[in-house]
Amino acid sequence: MEWEKERELTKRAKKGDEGAFEDLVRAHQRKLYNYIYRLCENHDDAAEITQKAFVKAYFSLGNFRGDSLFRTWLFRIALNTFRNHVRDEGRRKHQTLDGLDPPAQEKTFSMMVQKEERKKLAEAVQTLPERQREAVVLRVHEEYSFNEVAGIMGCSVGAAKASYHQGVKKLKESIRGDE
Repeated sequence: MEWEKERELTKRAKKGDEGAFEDLVRAHQRKLYNYIYRLCENHDDAAEITQKAFVKAYFSLGNFRGDSLFRTWLFRIALNTFRNHVRDEGRRKHQTLDGLDPPAQEKTFSMMVQKEERKKLAEAVQTLPERQREAVVLRVHEEYSFNEVAGIMGCSVGAAKASYHQGVKKLKESIRGDE
């Protein structure tokens, strides 16, 4: 969604236009779900956290100052919701990615190799410390700038960059160690 349109929809939503908020939900729902899923690797938890984040955003629209884009603010809410979920549950649920791969009839040798590589990478990402994992997922999978990553994570740009680079370094070491 282009920035101008997002800002206009956000202004309308703040004034009580539910249709504008629904447009914002439709624009960001899949990307937000995918981000949360990459953090928790559980479809049910990701769906629940995504829904809670949108509900929190809806009821907090009056507090949105507009210093950032709506999506940056929304991802910050979602990240805090995820952190609260992990804290409250006291556990992390993991689900393998096996069920998400192409159907068995399409699995050629090269596809199986790619699947194994993706699985190793996903497992390596899950071993990263929380802040590094968040920074890597936001930067690589969600393609956010470091300014946006910092805004979502609630830290300085330098801290976001440091978390990202440390995470990438650990991923490289982890993957090299498996070879």
